[in-house]
Amino acid sequence: MSFYTLVYESTATPSVAATMSAEIESMLATARRRNPAVGIGGALLVTEGRFVQALEGKQSDVQATFDRISLDPRHSDIEILCAQSSTRRRFTEWSMAFVGDTAALRSRYADEPLASLVHKRSGDSLVDFMREIAMSDEDD
Repeated sequence: MSFYTLVYESTATPSVAATMSAEIESMLATARRRNPAVGIGGALLVTEGRFVQALEGKQSDVQATFDRISLDPRHSDIEILCAQSSTRRRFTEWSMAFVGDTAALRSRYADEPLASLVHKRSGDSLVDFMREIAMSDEDD
C-alpha cells in the first residue's frame, strides 16, 4: 500500500503567538479528534514562532486536511517542505504527536535551533527527523 506524507512550515500570527499554549491545545485537540477518522497520523513541532507539521495517510485525505489547515487564520507564510509517496508509515503511534521546543530537546541537538535543523533535511530525511524528535520529546 502507498502512503503520502506532507510536511509544511508556517508562521504563527501575532495573535496566536500571544496565546500560544492555548492555541496549540486547541489545534491538537481538533487534530486528535479528526485525524483517526480519516486515517491520518503526524507530528506538530512548534519552535521559534513557527509551526512544522507532518501529515501522513492516504493522499486524498492528507491533501484535504492540508487544504483545510491552509485556511486557518492562526498562521501564514505556509511553505510545503516535503510532499511524497512512501511504502511505509512513520507516525502510526500518533494521530498528532506534539513536539515542543524544550530545553531538553534543544540540548539533544546541541542547542541548534530546531527550525534550522528542519531546513537541513528534505524528503525521507525530513520525515524521519520529524519522527525522531516526536519520539525524543515523548521520552523527555
